[in-house]
Amino acid sequence: MKLRRAFTVRNLVLHRTSFSRWLRLAAALGAGAGTWLAGAAEPVFPAADLEFFEQRIRPLLAERCYECHSADAKKLKGGLRVDSRAALLQGGDTRPAIVPGAPEKSLLLVAVGYANQDLQMPPKKKLSPQQIADFEAWIRAGAPDPREEVQGSKFKVPSQKPHWAFVPPRD
Repeated sequence: MKLRRAFTVRNLVLHRTSFSRWLRLAAALGAGAGTWLAGAAEPVFPAADLEFFEQRIRPLLAERCYECHSADAKKLKGGLRVDSRAALLQGGDTRPAIVPGAPEKSLLLVAVGYANQDLQMPPKKKLSPQQIADFEAWIRAGAPDPREEVQGSKFKVPSQKPHWAFVPPRD
């Protein structure tokens, strides 16, 4: 049988010190650790940033990009979808299309700005300088986008067979 230590002031101070160290460590990890442990939470954007997206960015994406880069596209080009924030963050065949807060690292901005001879989007007609500046401002603001992930009806998901344990026995 294990005996407990007698309660003394020295033991209380020792335990309190250990507890305060643990609290300091938890504080040092910050709130980011909590979201990491709980799973990545969607960022919350200011209403003005979402309004900017709805008025300037979404119509531009719908008009100039969805034809080739959405769940409803006849043929998805470059493996890139732009119909949700998650799809833009995932990117296409090469790398993520946007890096929130870093327009200089965002492939989408390189493509719409015609900065790369091999990657120019939209291919038919270059966007106006104001539209490119809007994309840059949107990415710099963290790419606020309220759209949810869209599951395309044109892309077939392999049907799953029921697990053998749930199939009734045959005679």
